[in-house]
Amino acid sequence: MICKNCGHRVDGNFCSRCGQNTKVERINFPNFLSEVSESIFQINKGFFYTLKELFVRPGNSIKEFLNGKRKNHFKPIAYVLTLSTFYFLITQVIHQNTWIDDLVSGWMEGTSIGAAEAEVPAVLIWFSKNYAYSALLLLPVFSLASYLSFLKFGKNYLEHMVVNSYVTGQLAIFYALFAIGRTVFESEILEMIPVLVAIGYTCWVFWQLFSEGSSMTKILRLIMTYVLYLVFSVGLLILIMGISES
Repeated sequence: MICKNCGHRVDGNFCSRCGQNTKVERINFPNFLSEVSESIFQINKGFFYTLKELFVRPGNSIKEFLNGKRKNHFKPIAYVLTLSTFYFLITQVIHQNTWIDDLVSGWMEGTSIGAAEAEVPAVLIWFSKNYAYSALLLLPVFSLASYLSFLKFGKNYLEHMVVNSYVTGQLAIFYALFAIGRTVFESEILEMIPVLVAIGYTCWVFWQLFSEGSSMTKILRLIMTYVLYLVFSVGLLILIMGISES
């Protein structure tokens, strides 16, 4: 048997070179639930290794994780929760909005100028005040969009959840840096750059992750991902608002 993490030949349940369990399987529902429980109730190592890898070779690093090279990686759910919380705390300290706060502000301006907070849908207020959980709850929506868009590339839905957990966690660092930048420079230009950086980084990840296929095919599938994400998000928001009002 060959260790999926380091490539060393092993006979037992654990690799004698790197220590990873040899029974590493493709991401599926049982081991995804195990991943969630470990992320919430245990402290995982590998944070700075994962942080560095997702800066320099994000798609390739995530591909290695999906293929079984997991010993040195921080768990994906723990990663998105940790960095989303970090981003939220940074915005509170420097008195800046998160991008969800900006979404709520946009809703208020779009519906009625000077609207009271009570007129804003309660679900948006909750999302705004609970950023880390909001990021986690939006993961299944974006993952469904990317899964459907890249269906022919062979990754299952839960593998897309893992991919987007790492992406969302890493994007929280960029958001935090731009929030600090807005405090220092007070420039309106910095309000749009995070959106462009987020889209650009996500495209970079998927470009490396799905290296096969033509460039035009991948571009069209990335565009489809964001279109579906917008449609699903709006539909989900309308559904939640309808349920809360009833």
